[in-house]
Amino acid sequence: MRALTSKQADLMLFFVAFFWGTGFAVTKIALDIYSTVQLLFIRFIIASIVSLIIFNKNIRNMNRSDLKSGVIMGVFLAAGYIFQTFGLEGTTAGNSAFLTGTNVVMVPFFYWIITKKKPVFNNLIAAILMFIGIILLTVDFKNFGKFNLSDMLTFFCAISFAWHVVVTGIFASDKNPYTISTIQMTTCAVIFLIMMILEGKPITYNFKGALSMGYLSLITTMLCFMMQTIGQKYTSTTHAAIVLSLESVIGSIFGVLFLKENYTIITILAFVIIFISILFAEVGYDWLFRTKKNRLPDKK
Repeated sequence: MRALTSKQADLMLFFVAFFWGTGFAVTKIALDIYSTVQLLFIRFIIASIVSLIIFNKNIRNMNRSDLKSGVIMGVFLAAGYIFQTFGLEGTTAGNSAFLTGTNVVMVPFFYWIITKKKPVFNNLIAAILMFIGIILLTVDFKNFGKFNLSDMLTFFCAISFAWHVVVTGIFASDKNPYTISTIQMTTCAVIFLIMMILEGKPITYNFKGALSMGYLSLITTMLCFMMQTIGQKYTSTTHAAIVLSLESVIGSIFGVLFLKENYTIITILAFVIIFISILFAEVGYDWLFRTKKNRLPDKK
């Protein structure tokens, strides 16, 4: 395809954030029809089959290193979706969207563990803000000291996704992204198949459920991964991070519009704090003070 301008690439990434954001509400709807592991298996088996068909030439040329990398990525990705989807059973789409978004703040610290590259001061500020936001979301102030288990599961999902970003960044540097991406989705499908067999519940056909799964599989999984790859090729990492972080806002908005979710002032304050922490983690003070001081270098 022809090269995109920076604005066109940012627009493409906005649609990725939009579709991912709507995915939280669609998942909540699908969970009324399917069990958690059934939803995950159906979502990833469809995405895997489509990816295997489209990128079959890449898969035929894979080597042992590609397979190992894709499997490791798939394990972290599967763990993230397991925690996220189980968490969605008992929390709002908005809470899930914002808590999942905190993985962006964790990445520099996890990357530090692997590469010994210390996070900059902006990341420390972001981590503090994230912790405050998580406390506001997960602590029941009417019964102080008690935490919402579903929100905590979603936080574990963010940890898993953060590790997934780290290992993906390491493995993708010298490997075909379509190959390892397809392997990771197939790995997820196998893990969820095993879990579904152990669960032992039959899958029942439901038109509403089929529409939901089609959207989650083909749009928020298959299409979005492809659009993200293309978009980030023609725009800076800073622009991509800002645009993609809108997933959290969109997820919350759709939770209010379509799931009739209501939020308290404390919840909204938590959303704002967590969103600000994500921006601090990725672009430092640029977005607030419009200065190059403390700016994080773009990834190449």
